[in-house]
Amino acid sequence: MTQVLLCKRVIWVPTWKGWVLLMGTIFLCALLFLKAAYPILAPTQRQDANILVVEGWLPEYALTAAIDEYHAHDGYHYLITSGGPLWEGHHASGFHSYAGLAAQVIRAQTFDTNQLVVAHGPKVWRHRTYHSALAVRECLQSLDHDITGINVMTLGPHGRRTKIIFENVLRDLAPVGIISYPSAEYDARRWWRTSEGTKHLLTEALASTYEWLFESGRPTDPPVSKPL
Repeated sequence: MTQVLLCKRVIWVPTWKGWVLLMGTIFLCALLFLKAAYPILAPTQRQDANILVVEGWLPEYALTAAIDEYHAHDGYHYLITSGGPLWEGHHASGFHSYAGLAAQVIRAQTFDTNQLVVAHGPKVWRHRTYHSALAVRECLQSLDHDITGINVMTLGPHGRRTKIIFENVLRDLAPVGIISYPSAEYDARRWWRTSEGTKHLLTEALASTYEWLFESGRPTDPPVSKPL
């Protein structure tokens, strides 16, 4: 009976030198992750663009930075706010989408409304950034203007995922760049020292990996272009 339920196996285990090498390798990998994760997930790679897209869910200080970005580069012709419906507070605020709310914040800072475009996204529970990118695409196709490049502004580690998605949707229209504005809630150089920074970065690391590997089940080819 014992031979039926139990068996004897010989296994190899590290020596003390092996354990030192293993622990040292784990430590170095962890250190490398702490140092390299943020720059990889929060890239800033501008294109020579005439369109600036800003994600509407960004905090007000980041929207102000988007205005500064727009005025700092003479090549921009339009600023587009993107985003889907507000899930809370839309009755009190009078705005039904993040795109509309962000546009109002930008207008309040005396921005030229002739250069401001609002891309309202649909009400969806999943793939919100993807559907926001599709709404931006529709707005771009309705503009009577040549598009030389598109820069998308987002917040911190969300940048890598935003770049993957917007590039997938818009790459046939123009080159797509990314601007990852740092969050004011934690120090980007020491993100692991705060719970907010750790949660934000680890969540985006998993989400970006999933997006890169599986593209969330969406088509890999961009939608068919309409004449601009």
